Amino acid sequence: MKSTLTATLIATALFLTACGSKLTEDNLQKIHNGMTTDEVKAILGTPTDVQSSGALGITGTTFTYHTSTSDVKITFLNEKVIATEGDFK
Repeated sequence: MKSTLTATLIATALFLTACGSKLTEDNLQKIHNGMTTDEVKAILGTPTDVQSSGALGITGTTFTYHTSTSDVKITFLNEKVIATEGDFK
């Protein structure tokens, strides 16, 4: 009984992980210039990597989303989207 429960929990965790990615072509099409970092996260989820820098009151941030089939970068200037690049395979 305990091994069946363990196997079920592992299978459920793997299923949820596989289904958890919000990085899809349809969702990427929803991203447009001027959106905030919070709006992007609401659509695409938490980025794989975040790089930020700032000088003279200007901040630049890049969200990177990576999956086994895609690499996408969303670039922000002062917390607003200015560029989207990447591909789906």
